Amino acid sequence: MKVSSDALDERLELASRIRSARRAAKMSQTALAERVGVTPSAAAQWEHPHGTSPGLHRLQAIASATGVTFQWLAIGSGERRRKQIQTDEAVPALKLEVFAHDSTEETLLQRFRTLSPRARQLLSGFLDELKPGRR
Repeated sequence: MKVSSDALDERLELASRIRSARRAAKMSQTALAERVGVTPSAAAQWEHPHGTSPGLHRLQAIASATGVTFQWLAIGSGERRRKQIQTDEAVPALKLEVFAHDSTEETLLQRFRTLSPRARQLLSGFLDELKPGRR
């Protein structure tokens, strides 16, 4: 199947915007892949002129990970950088309560992340049933 010249130009522009956003965020392709939840080779394909394009869900994740707006990343128009929300309160860089507290929790989290979305949902429901005070 032959790809039209316009489609190829759009693909090249998207690949260029992804690379530009990643580099501006000072991230490697591997780091971007980890943040988006794909393999490093998938992230490399997005930046390759004849590679694959990410779906909308992944494009949103790339925009979030690199700090650019979805509109700019997807179609090249609008503001490039997301605006920072101004607040008087100090916002923590990370919430310690969402991190593993010991090696067992860390192992569970790593294994949970390898599950399919359906398996995650089932496991989460099962764990809800195990909560203390639940009958």
